Amino acid sequence: MNPASWLMITTSIILSTTMVTSSTHWLMAWTCLEINTLAMTPMIARPNHPRATEGATKYFLTQTLASSAILFAATNNAMLTSNWEVNTTTDPTTMKIITLALMMKMAAAPFHYWLPEVSQGTTTMTALTILTWQKVAPLSILLMTHHETNHPLVMMSAILSVAFGGVGGLNQTQMRKLMAFSSIAHTGWTLATMTIAPNISTITFMIYTINTIPIFMILSLTTSATIKDTGTLWTATPHLTATMSLLILSLSGLPPLTGFMPKWLILNKMMSFNLILEATTMAMTSLFSLYLYVRMTYFTSMTLLPQTTSSQMKWRTTYKKYPTLMTTLMAAATLMLPLSPNT
Repeated sequence: MNPASWLMITTSIILSTTMVTSSTHWLMAWTCLEINTLAMTPMIARPNHPRATEGATKYFLTQTLASSAILFAATNNAMLTSNWEVNTTTDPTTMKIITLALMMKMAAAPFHYWLPEVSQGTTTMTALTILTWQKVAPLSILLMTHHETNHPLVMMSAILSVAFGGVGGLNQTQMRKLMAFSSIAHTGWTLATMTIAPNISTITFMIYTINTIPIFMILSLTTSATIKDTGTLWTATPHLTATMSLLILSLSGLPPLTGFMPKWLILNKMMSFNLILEATTMAMTSLFSLYLYVRMTYFTSMTLLPQTTSSQMKWRTTYKKYPTLMTTLMAAATLMLPLSPNT
């Protein structure tokens, strides 16, 4: 890609997301969401492959449909109340339509159908951007309007996301698709406390991002595309393989790793609001995701694949230098549980 085009696209993605988080007018928020979509579409189609073109088309159509719903709801609200402010939108029908549209942008169930195919059709780092950075803008709007959001609607989507995110990844072998279904499940955990404790939802998304970034950086560094590829990493870099296993277990939410913190806080908060049935359902359906992560860990660090030589370990280390950001996030993704707030 031309350096000038690359600079313009990345700048548009960063600035549009930043402006959404600080905008208070629905037209401004909608415009920034559209700029974000238009900038992300050529990034997805960049590999010049039929699957990339298909992924870019699905992404563009889904995001455009969601943005159109937001514009329609905001315009209808302005006709009824003469109000364009994001923070003071009170019409129930408007909020339901906007919430559903934002769920589609975040790939929350039942609007999750597009995310696995889009993630599989593009490059590893672009998939990382879709699964993390691209969710900041719709999540920020949900946080700004959480006091008027329909709680049963959000809770239903949260439970469905956790269930579909776990079940959908059971028969997958492609790492990008597996991480996409993992993102759907974590989106459900993020939405679970959106209306009752938005600060916990923010912590959940931040910890998910901290866990996901080093995993994708390892996949990109080692050019691993399937679970089978991760099973051969230990012959070249055993320490990176061990860290990868810890990151996957942290993403699953097992103590004493950092990923246990958001699930602990979410279930505790839901129980304090007497949402016992919902909390139990989410905890039980998350077992599908746990099986998915344990299977990934098993293939990564507990299997001995056939070797082409008599030596089990290569005589020199293939990967000698690692990015500072990756090593920093690895430590944060595994050792931050003692910093859990007492709320």
